[in-house]
Amino acid sequence: MKSIQLKIWSITAGMLTLLFVPSCKKGSLTDININPDAISYVVPDYSFTAAVLASIPGQNFRALGQGLQYFSTYKEVPAVGDKFYNFNGTAATFDIYSLQWNRLLKLSAILKNPDDVNKKAACEILRILAFHAQTDIIGDMPYSEAMKGLDNLKPKYDTQKNIYLAMLNELDAALRSMDPAKPNVFGNADPYFKGDVAKWKKFGYTLMMRLGMRLSDIESATAKTWVEKAAQGGVMTANTDIAYIKYANVTGQFNPRSVTMISGDFASPGGDNVEGSKWSGKFIDHLKTTADPRLKVISVVWVPSGGTYTPNNTPATQKGMVNGSINTRPGDFDTYSEPSLLYIDRGAPIITMGPAEAYLLLAEAALRGWNVGTTEKQAYDNGVRAAMAQWALFPSIAPHSGNIPTAEVDAYLLANAYPTSANFETRLQTISTQKWVSMLGDDYEVYSNWRRTKYPVFNYANWKSPTGALISYPGNVTAGKMWRRFSLPLSERNTNNANYLEAIKRQGFTEQESDLLQGRMWWDVGPRTGQN
Repeated sequence: MKSIQLKIWSITAGMLTLLFVPSCKKGSLTDININPDAISYVVPDYSFTAAVLASIPGQNFRALGQGLQYFSTYKEVPAVGDKFYNFNGTAATFDIYSLQWNRLLKLSAILKNPDDVNKKAACEILRILAFHAQTDIIGDMPYSEAMKGLDNLKPKYDTQKNIYLAMLNELDAALRSMDPAKPNVFGNADPYFKGDVAKWKKFGYTLMMRLGMRLSDIESATAKTWVEKAAQGGVMTANTDIAYIKYANVTGQFNPRSVTMISGDFASPGGDNVEGSKWSGKFIDHLKTTADPRLKVISVVWVPSGGTYTPNNTPATQKGMVNGSINTRPGDFDTYSEPSLLYIDRGAPIITMGPAEAYLLLAEAALRGWNVGTTEKQAYDNGVRAAMAQWALFPSIAPHSGNIPTAEVDAYLLANAYPTSANFETRLQTISTQKWVSMLGDDYEVYSNWRRTKYPVFNYANWKSPTGALISYPGNVTAGKMWRRFSLPLSERNTNNANYLEAIKRQGFTEQESDLLQGRMWWDVGPRTGQN
């Protein structure tokens, strides 16, 4: 815009003054619509911190916790709960595309300096971590054609096999690109490892081992190759390697999982448990039978006394509620175990991945005869020790302490020795059941491991019929079984219909709701003998 001079006569101090006022400069009119307090560009450090904080899976957390028989409840009749009465909590979303994947792609795009290789590799690890959790609950999804913007608004669905092979190869390339001689991974903006490249590599190779083991029953040779490669690369072996998020009992720094549990069930100790959530009989009975020292860390019975409640964490007092068995509050409700204040503390950490999982993966690999540099018993024992030790990350809240004495761990391993001479299925069940306990809170991974190995064996026929027989809860929508997948987002039927329907047909199920929940993942090959 050209400058225009305006003649304005002004009387100042008795004088006539001719003022020349230039017009507005180019862009000045649009500047008034810009928020001066907003950042209009990507700050890599901030974006990476946000990506790490978003790397913990949380969607449908309680639905999975109930279905996996950690929690039992009397009030979840109208919800999916542990009775599978309807489909609440089992619908997946495609938020990964607009949120985590979009964030990481934008961040990777601006990391153009050759010295940014470690930062880009860490972004790849987080991207694959997020996407594998999503495909493990949905199956086939857009991958190779996804995130193309206007160039492809209706991407095809890749098979889960192709997605897994792509993720493994991309993860391998990212890990091989990491260079300890180059700058670290975002330094203090990295909540996991403060930029430590060596720890990021252990994180990545542990993820590789998890993904590789997922193929154990569908493509054993491929699984062996990737698991052995991960073991050679170096997985997490010490609790200093744990990838976890620290929280604090301070407004704005709360653990989001704890906040959900407290607001939904445990607003204050004792009898205000409005949704009826209790630790399940399956879970508590297992811990009591094995004299597991974690029981007194994570469980409590609130004993009423004169209008107040006193915590009792002695193992003999703990009692779990039978899953899927009742729809009314039992008269002895107060005598059942709930999560301890330590477990649901707003300042408790969330563990994304650690050596407990790595060692138990190594134990299974050794069981299968793969070359991973350890025996199955040695890896199993190390996994148990790491799982016990990680509770020390949780702030102690009386009467609970997360510091489990070594002598108690030794006694547990002596009383529950790994069955080295047992058959394959017994040993696989031992490892998988230990995962179920040791990875408490990481329901997504426990859910996937259960579908793959079929252990531990859950019982969903706990409702007493008028004849006295135990059956699955009346009116359940899953044939009395735990669901094996989440349903695809209904929005895909409307916006990407042809590819959506083709993917459903290819995976062997229909839009019937029961099929949507019981259709198996590619790597979930079918029941073991006598199991669902």
